[in-house]
Parts: sequence; C-alpha cells; structure tokens
Amino acid sequence: MSALVGTVPMLALTARRERSHMPAWYGLAALLLVVVGAGILGTYPTEAARTELAQTVNTDAGELFLIGPMHGTSIGSLILWRTQGIATIFIGLASILVVTRNTRSAEENGTSELLGASAIGRAAPLGAALVVAATGSLVAGVIIAGGFLTLGADVGGSLLVGAQVFTVGLLFAGVAGIVGQIVRTGRAATGLSVTVLAALFLTRGAVDASGGSPWLSPLGWTAAARPFTDNNVLTLLPALALAAVTIIASIRIAAGRDLGAGLLPDRAGRAQASTLLRGPFSLALRVSRGAIIGWTLGAVVVGLLIGSVASTVDQQADLDIGGSGPGLANTAVYLAPEVITVLALVTVLRLRSEAASGRAEILLARPVRRGHWLLAHAATAAVAALVALAGFGLGIGLGTGADVLAWVWAAVVRAPAVWILLALVAALLATAPGLAAGTGFTVLALLLALEFVVELQILPPQAYYASPFALVPQLPDGPGHPGYTALLLLVTAALLALALRRIRYLDIR
Repeated sequence: MSALVGTVPMLALTARRERSHMPAWYGLAALLLVVVGAGILGTYPTEAARTELAQTVNTDAGELFLIGPMHGTSIGSLILWRTQGIATIFIGLASILVVTRNTRSAEENGTSELLGASAIGRAAPLGAALVVAATGSLVAGVIIAGGFLTLGADVGGSLLVGAQVFTVGLLFAGVAGIVGQIVRTGRAATGLSVTVLAALFLTRGAVDASGGSPWLSPLGWTAAARPFTDNNVLTLLPALALAAVTIIASIRIAAGRDLGAGLLPDRAGRAQASTLLRGPFSLALRVSRGAIIGWTLGAVVVGLLIGSVASTVDQQADLDIGGSGPGLANTAVYLAPEVITVLALVTVLRLRSEAASGRAEILLARPVRRGHWLLAHAATAAVAALVALAGFGLGIGLGTGADVLAWVWAAVVRAPAVWILLALVAALLATAPGLAAGTGFTVLALLLALEFVVELQILPPQAYYASPFALVPQLPDGPGHPGYTALLLLVTAALLALALRRIRYLDIR
C-alpha cells in the first residue's frame, strides 16, 4: 500500500480540524499586516518623507538588524520594509503549528494510531497537513497582495510580495515536516521548528546589519526578490527548491518510520527516580526543564543582541510603548512578556497532553490530588516565565552595559501579566479543556494586535490599559503601577481558585 493512500480523506479531516485555527493564524495575520502597512503609509505619505526614512534606515545597523533594509521609496517599498519581518514570523509560525499539530502531536495522543487501523498510508497525515499549510500560505499571500494593491502599490510588486509570503509558509511547513520525523513529541517538534525560524531570522538580521551576502539564509533568498525595485522572481526558486527537498524527505521518512518513533533514539531512563522527584511539582518541573532552559538561554542571547544595538537605534527613533519609557531597550522589555507568555501557555497546556496520553490517569491513581496536579503545572509555567524574563533582563543589562540588576528586576516584575493569562488557561483546562489552547493563544494574539493598532494611532494611547502587559510596573523608566499589579495578582488567584474547584468534577479523559 502506498504511503500516501488516503491523503484525500485525511485532507478533509485536517481541514476540519483547522477550521478555526487557520483563519486566525493565516487570515488575521494577513489582515494585520495590511493594517500595519496602512499605518506606516499614513506616517510617511510623501516621496520626500520616504526618501529621508530610507536614508536613515539603510545607514542604521539597529534598524537593519531588527527590520531590514528599505529598497526604494515607492509606496510598496515602504509597506514591504515595515511588514516583511512580521509576515515571516506569523506565516512561519502558522505553518509550523498546522503541520506539527496534525502529525507529531496526533501520533503522541494516539489519534494517528486509530486512523492507521483504516486504509490510511503512513505518510497520509503528513501529506494532508502539508497541503493545508500550503493552502493557508497561499490564501495569506493573496490577501496581502490584495492589500498592497488597495494601498496603491503596483501590480507586479504586490503579486511578488504574495509569492514571497507563500514561499515562506511552504518553507517552514517543510521544516516542521522534517523536524517532526527527527523528534518524537509534539512539544519538541514545535520547539525545534520555532528555534530554526528564530535562528534564520536572526541570521538574516545579522547579514543585513553587517552588509553580508543575502544567500547566507533562506530568508535572505526570498528577500532578495526585492519587490517594487528589482522584481526578481528567480530568487524565490532556491527557497522553493529547499521547501520541496524538505517535504519530499519528510514524506519518505514518514513512510518507513515506526509510528510514534523518531530518528533520534530515546535516551534510556534511570533505573530509579531522583530523590528530587518528591511530588507533582518536581515532576512537572522535570519534564519541562528542557523548554525552560532553552527559552532562558534564547532570551539571554536576544537580550544581548537588542541591548548591543539599543543606543544606535535610540539616536534615530523615539520608541515609547505602553508608557515603558523611551528607547529600544525599554520597548523590548515591555514586549518580552508577550513573547514569553507562549512558553507559559505551552507549559501549562501540558496538562491537556498528559490527560490525552493516559499518563495523568496513572499519576492520579497514586495519592496525588487533582488540585495539586493542576497547581504543579501552573506553578511550573509561572516559574518558567519568571526565569525566562530574568534571562532577558540579564541579556539587556549586559548588552547595554547599564545596571544589570535593575534590568533584571524591570523584566521580572512584569511576570504578573503572564501569570494572569496562564491562570485563565488553567481555569479553562479545568472546565472546558477543548477550548483552553485556542482561547489562550487567541487572547494573546488580540493583545499583540492591540499593540500594533495603538502604535499606528488607530486607537488612543489609553487603549494600552486594556492589556495586562501595560498594567505591570514599567521599570526602569516608567510608572510603577502597584495598584494595577495587585489587581492582576488578585484576578490570577481567583482564576486559580476556580480551576481548583472545577478540576474535581472534570472527566480527565
């Protein structure tokens, strides 16, 4: 039987699974980029203003690293400069999540094993997920191209921007496909794929800032098309070829791989548990330690990179988001909790995978109370966020050469904004587990969108205070907000109390 037999019915099933996730990730991301493009166009409406901006951007290492160079001064060039990096991150993440959720995560929770009992080939789930991810990328490309045309950009460049978006989405779908064959858990596959995305993005930034060759990173290959100036379609071909190689390789590996296994062998466990494993909290911390360490080290590195270019960027821009104080370093510390919230949500959502895999049932058969089990994962998520924030503050302090302890404290005191979201997800896990992941990430996405909308002056600055990230202390240069912080902690405690009450009546399976 061919490994791709049954791909068509699997395609229908995958599309049904993604009927809510795909519009949120691909559609809303594309629309958000159009809104950001409209906002930047309103800020620089004239040719003279765009020319001055291009001269500033292309001589500033900080701008080149964070956003990239600005090629040309047309309307399309301006919008592309501001949105290309955002498009790469959002569309890349969308493809990674679609592929991983419907392949490796499905194997982990036993869904693929049930489907494999029917006339479904080994690689059919992967093939269907790749088709869905490609379709979502294509739709996002069409929406973005239409948005560019609506804003006054020329036709050829707008269509090439849409092709760039599609290429990036397809490329990271292939990356997720091949990574999913290497590791054996959904969390590891997602984490490693996102790490590849971050590494390629940072490489692109380093190349742009140093004036190196764009061919050092696949993201540089797609950017080398330079819509609205060169319109070089041929530079997309290497990225498309790499996407094809990863897709074909992942399908071939999936066809011969044992279900649930990965190319990397499992490490042999210890014959006896460590004396540190004394309860549900130590166990939850143990199984999440890899993600915590990885995120913390990444936060330190990113903080160092941002801190090292902060003074250069501050000479050219006046950044002040959410009252955090002027400057790139302050803005970065303001935005850091929003990113680190992803770590907290993924960590607390491990409750869901533990229940689906049956491991929770084994654990709760012991003298472990459900409330303690839930609190263990919530506390682990809270610690993970706190440690990652401390790492980011440490990186900023070392990069700027300023008071390191002050920057660490400025990052750590923002943790309550993360905690309230993980408490919301914990409450949903105890009441309606199926809604927990979608609701948590949707709320986070809406808060991120709020930042863009206020930054583009579509809403007044007071709208920031609808976000918990603006209610925590905005140290080192902004207001302390002690009352708001106490309110966030109170709501967090109330949500956790609700979760503890509802978990007693939840059917774990």
